[in-house]
Amino acid sequence: MSYKKIFPIVFSLLIIASACTKNNPVDETPSDIEMSQKSAKIVESDNQFGMELFKKINAADTEGKNIMISPLSVSLALAMAYNGAEGDTKEQMEIMLHKLNLTPDEINQSYKTLVNALKSHDVKVALEIANAIFYHQDFSVKNDFLNINKEYYDAEVKALDFGNSKNTLETINGWVSDKTHEKIESILDVISPNDVMVLVNAVYFNGEWTYRFEKDNTADRVFFYEDGSNKNVPTMMIKEKFSYYEHSQFEMLELPYGGGKYSMLVFLPKEGITVNQTIGLLSPENISSWIGQMQSWEKKVFLPKFEFKYDNSLNDELQALGMVDAFLPAKANFKGITEAQQIFISEVMHKSYIKVDERGTEAAAVTGITFETTSAGPNDIFAVDHPFAFAIKEKDTNAILFIGKVLDPKQD
Repeated sequence: MSYKKIFPIVFSLLIIASACTKNNPVDETPSDIEMSQKSAKIVESDNQFGMELFKKINAADTEGKNIMISPLSVSLALAMAYNGAEGDTKEQMEIMLHKLNLTPDEINQSYKTLVNALKSHDVKVALEIANAIFYHQDFSVKNDFLNINKEYYDAEVKALDFGNSKNTLETINGWVSDKTHEKIESILDVISPNDVMVLVNAVYFNGEWTYRFEKDNTADRVFFYEDGSNKNVPTMMIKEKFSYYEHSQFEMLELPYGGGKYSMLVFLPKEGITVNQTIGLLSPENISSWIGQMQSWEKKVFLPKFEFKYDNSLNDELQALGMVDAFLPAKANFKGITEAQQIFISEVMHKSYIKVDERGTEAAAVTGITFETTSAGPNDIFAVDHPFAFAIKEKDTNAILFIGKVLDPKQD
């Protein structure tokens, strides 16, 4: 695989914006992203970690929720925390994040390069990435830790009076709301007496379809649920040439945004196959292979409109993936942050939002890390009329932004 132009994958769900007319692709040509070998390794490791995390979350879901996470957001927040980890805590994070063969400096510099490239890539797609460190004003933080995160992650750093929990919550949650354009209003509900630091990453994506779904073509259509029931849901329609791939167990369609560098991949299970079975087949290697086999087909596409929010504590999933000591008061080693106190991660909270309609996709995600002390030609119909998975990708970097599944388009 070429490291300079890597097959896209970018998973998650993202954005919305105004779109072009149906048969008139945008005029602005997006820039190409040139990837060094180290930067490409960062993207590959993030995609692998993001896929593993998504599968853990999906497997743990017993309520039939719509799910969406931003692997990019989680990885960036953990990368900031990683800069303060030492010993076994650091090694466990390196193994979980698939970064054992990279030095901290290579990791930090590669993230800086990647984020700067992604944010200035396509004028028709708004991608905003922000980081912040909020810490108790009486907490002794090493300057090296703060300076590294300011230099490489452009992190805003603020000392707050955590004893005034109301003002602290207003400041942190206000930052979250501002960076996600009010799509996610908060990341924390409480500040506990022993909390000393909160690391936050926010990702906001707003992309217009390259080919807009005309509103006049939107109508109620039947959506069939896995339990055998069905319901009428607002469903968009478009007839256009799209990249398409057919697997024995699912169909995959690519819906481009803007100048075509970003897109949404829709994984539609075939009859008799559940969405979880389809998710079980997903891996960075498989998706790259499938993308390489896509061909342009004229399709009449039916896609339900959907909008939902998702939130989940990632503690259990991250520990199941091997990041154990960071959550244990007696074992966590974050001496790169402070030696004045024994601190550990009490929670990694992730929240996301997505809206898909005729104009495009709007998506946002926030990750908050709280530290405490101690064959024949395919059929020409692609009807997304049952639970499905989806991903949003970028063509040059292979970076995963959002990935999710929709069990119920009407679920709030």
